[in-house]
Amino acid sequence: MTAPTLRQRMTAADASFLYFERPTAPLHIGSTLVIDGDVSREEVLTHIASRLHRIPRYRQVAAFDAFNLGHPRWEDDDRFDLHRHIEEVTMPEGSSMEEIFAVIAEIFAPILPRDRPLWKMIILHGLPGGRTGIITLIHHCMVDGVSGMELLTVITDFEADAPAETPQPFNPEPRPDATRRSIDAYIETVESNFAQQADQLRLFFDSKRQESEQRAVFGAMTAAMPQMTRPAPATPFNRPVGGKRSYAVIPMSFAEIRGVRSAIGGTINDVVLTALSGGIGAYLRSHGHPTEGVELRGMVPVNVRSETDKSALGNQVSMFIAPLPIGILDAHERHLAVVNGMNRLKEANQAGGFAVLARSQDQVPPLLQAMMGPLVPNAPSLLNMVCTNVPGPQIPLYFVGRKAEALWPLVPASMGMGLNVALTSYNGMLFWGIVADPDLVPDVGKVAEDIRAAFDELKTTAAAASKG
Repeated sequence: MTAPTLRQRMTAADASFLYFERPTAPLHIGSTLVIDGDVSREEVLTHIASRLHRIPRYRQVAAFDAFNLGHPRWEDDDRFDLHRHIEEVTMPEGSSMEEIFAVIAEIFAPILPRDRPLWKMIILHGLPGGRTGIITLIHHCMVDGVSGMELLTVITDFEADAPAETPQPFNPEPRPDATRRSIDAYIETVESNFAQQADQLRLFFDSKRQESEQRAVFGAMTAAMPQMTRPAPATPFNRPVGGKRSYAVIPMSFAEIRGVRSAIGGTINDVVLTALSGGIGAYLRSHGHPTEGVELRGMVPVNVRSETDKSALGNQVSMFIAPLPIGILDAHERHLAVVNGMNRLKEANQAGGFAVLARSQDQVPPLLQAMMGPLVPNAPSLLNMVCTNVPGPQIPLYFVGRKAEALWPLVPASMGMGLNVALTSYNGMLFWGIVADPDLVPDVGKVAEDIRAAFDELKTTAAAASKG
């Protein structure tokens, strides 16, 4: 992997995850790497210590300026202690997968301490078959899904007998005092304002770029207007989110998903959204909630990194507001509705337009953004849920010499969205991670069962299409 590109000052997009976070709605992401065999804490400490020079952000804290003159800065933690970031938990012998997922949810639920670098690793002993789970939690202000996957390849190897690395000395840069930090923030704000004005001036004289950005924004807003003018449909899980979490995982064969896609058309993501829509619809109907004619809205993040930013950390994403036609019972018709809906959004360049609009966030003073964060309501919004799909390596990874057999993703639940889904592909499999507030979704395992059943319906439809 190319060395990560590090910014000293957070972007507005990165900082927003700190501003909007609250104790009952943490905004870190995570994953569990399931390792073949037992791994001791001492082995993990030694291994991570040897890689820290390749992930310097793991030894930096988020430092706030007085009065939020600028967005938070990344500064070396002169009190860094790796032992504070690596913990271990042992499951009782004979624990079921449901009990294991419940422990992962409990670990995932609390907010990460802000007095240290914003990540944590928990070694989960006692998985079936003598396996070990390596749970990694990283704050969303540090990474998005794509850059998080980049970090995963730093702490793992592509072969079991990879040579051990030598730990490098850590000489933290002195942290500035409050006065120096405020002066730096003021200077950087002035420089940023000049840079934005220069960019606007270049835009003024660049008619092709003007036309491109205006077309993208117009397309995005036109495609989103029917959704932006009214709240998202009401569901039991679109209510204020509390501090507890529940969790379920669905492993699926990536070859089977590709087979479905080949037989009935669309993209891999279309197949995922169709299965998700079918599962959520079945779940709601089983709990007495009518779904006829209902189309939920899913926020689907889109990576907007350029070639030059491929190894950059931080958040560089836009989104689609994807249709989730939960009221269509027939699997083939539901898939056609998803494909047609997503094609309309792509033709309108909705993701590109939202990316242009997101850049305007940089022009809002950090103080105002920080003040707005706590005012964002923890209530139903224009969206029903998040569905993020992050591609991972399709070859085996190894951690401390042991093969990684699975990769279970974790995604936050917040802002009135009490049921969210993350997917990660790894080594021929696609793993669904379903995170919920158990007070809003008391049986997240049932959601997983219904999504699996909806995908099985799609496989039947694909098999019939192949014969016909």
